[in-house]
Amino acid sequence: MNLENGLRALRTSSLVVRISAIVVLLAGIAQLVLGGIAVKQEYERIAEIEELSRQNTYYGYQLQQRAIDQQYNRSSSAFFIQGRFMPSEDSMKPDAPGVISLVVLLLSGLLFVGAALFWVFRANSNLAQVGIKSKYSPALATAAYLIPVANLFLPFESMRELHNRSHGEEEDFAHSPVEDVTAWWTAMMVGMLIFSAMIVKFALDVGTNLVIMTPIWMEFTIIAFAMILLLGSAWLFGRLTRSITTAQAEYLPQVDTSALADAAPARPTVTIIGT
Repeated sequence: MNLENGLRALRTSSLVVRISAIVVLLAGIAQLVLGGIAVKQEYERIAEIEELSRQNTYYGYQLQQRAIDQQYNRSSSAFFIQGRFMPSEDSMKPDAPGVISLVVLLLSGLLFVGAALFWVFRANSNLAQVGIKSKYSPALATAAYLIPVANLFLPFESMRELHNRSHGEEEDFAHSPVEDVTAWWTAMMVGMLIFSAMIVKFALDVGTNLVIMTPIWMEFTIIAFAMILLLGSAWLFGRLTRSITTAQAEYLPQVDTSALADAAPARPTVTIIGT
C-alpha cells in the first residue's frame, strides 16, 4: 500500500473511531441514567418490604414471611448480577430502552475497539513506510493492547512515540510527554482498575462466604465514576486519532526518505591492523 492509500485508510479508520466513540458515549450516558432510576426503584422496593415486614398480618404463616425475606436483599452484588440495574418497567424485553441502550453500547464498543486497533496499525505503518524509525513496530504497537501485563504500559509509550513522530519530532524527542496522550491513558487505566476491583468484589460475594456489605448507591456511584472515565478515554482516543491523522497528512508527504537514510548514524566499524 502506497502512502496516499495509507493516509486515506487512516482517515477512514479515524472517522469510524470517532463516530463509534460518540455512539459509545451516548449509549453509556443512557445506561447511567437508567441505572440511577433503577437504584431509586430498588430503595423504594426495600422500603416497601421493610414496611410490610413490620405489619403483624401473618399470624404464624412462616412460609409467607420467608417469601418476603427472600425479596429483601440488600446485597449490592445481587442488584447488579441479577440484572436489577435496569428499571423494573424495562424488564428484559428486547424493545425495552435499557436493553436497547445496552446492546448499542456493546456493539458500538466492539466497533470502536476494532477500528482503533486498525488505526493504530495503519498509523505506525505509515511512519515505517516513509522511513521514520520507531521503537515499536506496527505489529507490536497494535498487539501491545492485547498482551497481558504489557498492555499496562506499552500502548502508552507507543502512542506517545506515534504522536511525537507524526508531528515531526526528532528521534531524540520521540518519547517527550504529551498531555493528550497522558490524559487518555490515565482515564482508561483508572477506570479499568476500578472496574477490576468491583469484579473481584462481586466474585467474592457470589463465590465465597465472604460478603462485603456496601450500600447499593455507593457501589453504583463507584461504577458510574469508572464508566465516566472509560467513556472519556474513548472520546480522548478519538481526538488523538484526529490529531495524529491530520499531522501525518501534512507531514509525511514532505518527508525525504533519502535524507532520513543519510541522517542515520553509521554503524561503528573496527579495523584490525595486522603486524
